[in-house]
Amino acid sequence: MENQQTTIKRYSVEQLMRLAKRFHNTKRTYLLVDPLQGKHIPVSPKASLAMMRTLGGELSREFPGTKLVVGFAETATAIGAAVAECMGRDCTYIQTTREEVTEVSRWIEFQEEHSHATEQKLSADGFAAALGDTDTVIFVDDEFSTGKTLINMIEQMRDEFPQLCDKRIVAASVINRMSDENISRLESRGMICRQLLKIENIDYTDTVNAFNIRGADDLPEADSMIKASCLTKPDPCTTPRTGVKIGEYADSILSRHDMIDSADSTMIPTGKDIAVIGTEECMYAGLIIAEKLENSGRYNSVKFHATTRSPIGICEAADYPVFNGYKLQSFYEKGRQTFLYDIKKYDSVLIVTDSAPENTDAMNELAALFHHYGCNEIIVERI
Repeated sequence: MENQQTTIKRYSVEQLMRLAKRFHNTKRTYLLVDPLQGKHIPVSPKASLAMMRTLGGELSREFPGTKLVVGFAETATAIGAAVAECMGRDCTYIQTTREEVTEVSRWIEFQEEHSHATEQKLSADGFAAALGDTDTVIFVDDEFSTGKTLINMIEQMRDEFPQLCDKRIVAASVINRMSDENISRLESRGMICRQLLKIENIDYTDTVNAFNIRGADDLPEADSMIKASCLTKPDPCTTPRTGVKIGEYADSILSRHDMIDSADSTMIPTGKDIAVIGTEECMYAGLIIAEKLENSGRYNSVKFHATTRSPIGICEAADYPVFNGYKLQSFYEKGRQTFLYDIKKYDSVLIVTDSAPENTDAMNELAALFHHYGCNEIIVERI
């Protein structure tokens, strides 16, 4: 893990927030898009991880005994992992998920407000195994708006894990929009709120309604068939869906990448503009690989972002963050629709995924999309 930030940098609204309109979502019409998060907007991986590690650094100084961090799927999976990094190599990181994970025998299930995909679950086995080794549990999301989901989740977990009542609970986020009343409500239930940026809980419905949006496009017709080169090391990584020691997990990802890169030094030729693409909940692995590529100095530019289950409106207005987007098959479930936004031309694209290798259709769809934008070199690295 490279370049963990030691000095505190304050982030502004202009740096961390853009407004977009959700497409056909009646629960909440607007979406806060963080241009540094590495989800919807391509970003320098160093800049993205610097922001995440800034949050983690502040938390590690205040709560140094933390050995368990929980990140919320799908957009905060990388943020949670970066926070866990800052707590030390032996910190356990576990993320919520919407995927089927056969290794898990017992789940804690809960609902997430405002989401396009409300059902989330957390491995009870993984959480229980790590709970005894920490005095603090940090729950990490990209944004907290009311805190209701977190209150419901923590109260449910305290019923299932009585020892959680003796732990310090921290609700950490990049952006906190909770009112003073809601923050007090969390505090009265023994939860501490920390964030990079505190803003008012403004309803942006009228603002985003001024944008004339459309839905994501179908894939353009391919003028020729192109398939991605798939590079897989036979033994799979452990997964944060069941819980990982963050140091071992990061080392495993980077050493596997180095092994592949060493076996084929021409995998991504130097001096190119490249993109690294994560898939849905699999963001952190792609981000730290992209950071390593960026730090190497071998490439003209390196950008990272990821596919998502979130349908966002497309608009070409100058002050709107999502200017194009396409519907894609999910890497994780046949028949499920996902999206990728703000696609540009790159010389090479590296797709980093922890999906099963059987779904070649999704892989080839994404390869064909980048080929449409002039990229002929698409590689898939399975972790």
